[in-house]
Amino acid sequence: MIYTAEQLTDQLFQELALDTKANYYIAYSGGIDSTVLLHLMQTASKKHKFSIIALHVNHNLQVDSGLWADHCSEFCATLDVPLQSVALNLSKSNESTARNARYRWFVSQIGEKNILMTAHHQQDRVETVLFNLMRGAGTAGLSSLRALRPFYGSQLVRPLLGLSKDDIQEYADHHQLTWIEDPSNQDVAYSRNHIRQKVLPILTEFRPDALKNIARAANNLEQENSLLREIAICDLVDVREHSKHPLDNSYALCFEDILCFSQSRQANLVRFWLSSIHMHIPSKRLLDRLIESFENPPESTAILQESGCQFRFYRGFLYVMPALEQAEQFSAINWKNIDQPVDLYKNKIRIDATKKLRDLYNDNKSRSLRLASRNHLRNPKAIQGHSLNIKKWLQEIGIPPWRRQALPLLTLSEPNSDLVLGPIDQQLQSDWVSLVSSTA
Repeated sequence: MIYTAEQLTDQLFQELALDTKANYYIAYSGGIDSTVLLHLMQTASKKHKFSIIALHVNHNLQVDSGLWADHCSEFCATLDVPLQSVALNLSKSNESTARNARYRWFVSQIGEKNILMTAHHQQDRVETVLFNLMRGAGTAGLSSLRALRPFYGSQLVRPLLGLSKDDIQEYADHHQLTWIEDPSNQDVAYSRNHIRQKVLPILTEFRPDALKNIARAANNLEQENSLLREIAICDLVDVREHSKHPLDNSYALCFEDILCFSQSRQANLVRFWLSSIHMHIPSKRLLDRLIESFENPPESTAILQESGCQFRFYRGFLYVMPALEQAEQFSAINWKNIDQPVDLYKNKIRIDATKKLRDLYNDNKSRSLRLASRNHLRNPKAIQGHSLNIKKWLQEIGIPPWRRQALPLLTLSEPNSDLVLGPIDQQLQSDWVSLVSSTA
């Protein structure tokens, strides 16, 4: 039985409850799978009046890739489907690099509250399960290639997961579609191609319904993983968090709030939290070490690092951030007009003066108001007039040690001294300034 556009729209708008008013972007390589998806969506869009746009990426990894781009342009013109395309120059030719570059471009094209569609089918899902199984993945990895998932403010949809490769071939033949055969699909040096060419035939010879059953198992695992996500969402409600900090791009989670949970439940929550903020999810070995550290946290100077991501502990919080050898230094700012807000951290934070600061400034007209890091202060003094040990003071008020050198401090300054009013930090209450907005 040939899959129809009407079945596709039932899936999209009834089962998945997608918005008919969204823009639908179809990742179109020119191969048989994406050609079938594009034809299905074009047929459905004519009847149901929704907008579709094809996206083609020329990775420039094959001699004939330019001809493939021409084919995609001609096929889209035949269907009267708008096409957006790009040619990439990749420094590496591996699967991961190409995929990451492709999806970065997709993000730049689709905007928010729209739909990106890919033509992954049943066999793709089986290949992913086997690939991740051999990597020792858990339920998240084994249930990957979900039919619907969030995608940078939009949604990523894979409507063909229920179709076999034979179903797609039958549809393409029935509608006399033309497509491109990528010769790299035969290269078993690529992991997925090796699974496709060498492993899957053995499985289907052993059991003809093997692929169908593996795909069903992945679907069952997806449901179980959805339940784990729901549990994590409920657990996260009462856990304190710190949003992204502009100085070190870190996020923080209060692990003290989850010590009453079992270690398995803690790990489930941490994985979900890291996924929700688009940070690296650690290997099981590192995740186990993080969870074990909740009971006996290491020193605040300790850094656990993996895949360009750092994990640190400080005062009951687990911090995660991109790996930096040295925190970015803050350049001093003279606040010349106290009636105007000041933008900090490349316009990521905007601050305004409170009445208390205005009153203090008006009483000290001989001093200038400025923001400067600890290294740029001159003979720092407290507002009470005595000398101030900045390092000890920042420690007492809970500033993590890796931020203390660069965090901006609000001062009333004279040529030879600075009266330090307080640090400017989005995670600290201040009598002197108010956070007007986050502008980026």
